[in-house]
Amino acid sequence: MRDYLKANIQFLILCSLWVVVGVFLGSVAAIAFVLGSVLLLKNKSMYTEMLLGFFLVLILSDNRNKGLAFAADVKVIYILILSFFYFFDRTKFPLSSKIFLYFSPFLILGLALTFISDQWLPSFQKSLSYALIIFVIPNYLLNIYRERGSSIFKSIVYLFAIILFLGFVFKYISPEFTSIAGRYRGLFGNPNGLGIFSTLFFLFFHLVNSYFPELFSKREKVIVYALIIGSVLLCGSRNTLMSILIYLFFNRIYKVSPYLGFMIFGFILIGYEVLFQNFELIVKSLGLDDYFRIKTLETGSGRNIAWTFAWEKIQENFFFGKGFAYDELLYSSHYEELSIKGHQGNAHNSFLTIWINTGVFGLFFFIRAILATFFVAAKNSRYAFPILFAVAFSANFESWLAASLNPFTFLFLMMMTILISPEFNSNANENPIPV
Repeated sequence: MRDYLKANIQFLILCSLWVVVGVFLGSVAAIAFVLGSVLLLKNKSMYTEMLLGFFLVLILSDNRNKGLAFAADVKVIYILILSFFYFFDRTKFPLSSKIFLYFSPFLILGLALTFISDQWLPSFQKSLSYALIIFVIPNYLLNIYRERGSSIFKSIVYLFAIILFLGFVFKYISPEFTSIAGRYRGLFGNPNGLGIFSTLFFLFFHLVNSYFPELFSKREKVIVYALIIGSVLLCGSRNTLMSILIYLFFNRIYKVSPYLGFMIFGFILIGYEVLFQNFELIVKSLGLDDYFRIKTLETGSGRNIAWTFAWEKIQENFFFGKGFAYDELLYSSHYEELSIKGHQGNAHNSFLTIWINTGVFGLFFFIRAILATFFVAAKNSRYAFPILFAVAFSANFESWLAASLNPFTFLFLMMMTILISPEFNSNANENPIPV
């Protein structure tokens, strides 16, 4: 860690200046300063820093602090800059990742639905941003890896660890900055955001260690896992804990037999309703009432209200939705009605959100793209389906996978790139799964 800080001190100072300029001078100054910084990084061929700088901006944009509101504007310009460099520098960025091809039917449909959207501009912007991030992130990661090798993952993991560590620091310096409604949220917008990041970081770090076991020392691994586990315990996200346990369970099963893993997953799907109905009894028997906030289980912290409302609105546009961002319009226009019932926020389900926005055909294309990617990945790696099961569980309770410009989709795309790309899997220290 000390070597990382010494080697990357200039980049970390630059990122700190982005925050200072944005907080004190506002969005316009921040956009200009970040734009100039990224151009400077590009001129010095510092592509890793360009990519990680974008991730940091996404983290800042997730935070609800008014002083950091500038990041929401900056991230839109940032993805356009990265895309410009990608599309107009074909020698530096040859088309490498095939992930975009799997998602192209879904993205084309989403773009087409902007013509019938009730707010076509936000719909178009979100459709475009989703397409760009699926194009840009995998290809940037692949090309940086070809230049730097596995050292890129040290830079990524260290930055993620610093983000979690700073959350702990601010918890004691400024407790109100890192908490909401009495729950710890770190540098994220809410505790569930920290929980999603902790889940994906855990999966990512475990995957990287599996592919490159000598990259991190034992001490570094202990520190990183301690930061993740500490964040999980403090944020109190039930979704996070279950997602990680699902991954660890299926990772162990798939190590024995992928066929056994499929069978067990099938039994879990069949018995899901029985498990859900008895979950409260199970939690109480384990003495975990407080951690799982047992009093909110019946309503799912407002999720049941959100899901019922989503299903009612889906019936109005069952086959084709009204484009990206339509869910935001629906939930904001019915805010008072839903608040009275005990819900605030969005659909809290990535799949329902996609269904609302793009219809059942859009949902089909989206799920097909995910499954196609992971079936290809499973030929290379036994970690593919355990990761998919954990991510699917997480996305079933939050809408992060239905959005593009957030740190969670960014991190998920990096994992997909590692799992599906020959560059990584030709050197992977594992036995592939016969599919």
